[in-house]
Amino acid sequence: MTWQDERMMSPAQYRWYIKALGMSQAGAGRYLGVSERTSRRFSRGEAEVPTSMVLLLRSLYHHGDKPVVPKWHKDGN
Repeated sequence: MTWQDERMMSPAQYRWYIKALGMSQAGAGRYLGVSERTSRRFSRGEAEVPTSMVLLLRSLYHHGDKPVVPKWHKDGN
């Protein structure tokens, strides 16, 4: 894997990483600071996963860290 490959993530890889980290689509969105809709767009290939998020997900997985996903609140806070 080249350094460029490490900064890109396919939709299948995105789905695999969030599942491996024990997150749902909605939970991944909350953790990454995007909406559930955006998280689903990443998983379907409708939007590219930003490099910073790719590196974060890979780092969490490879270091064995489990993310603490914020709870959902109806008012968005």
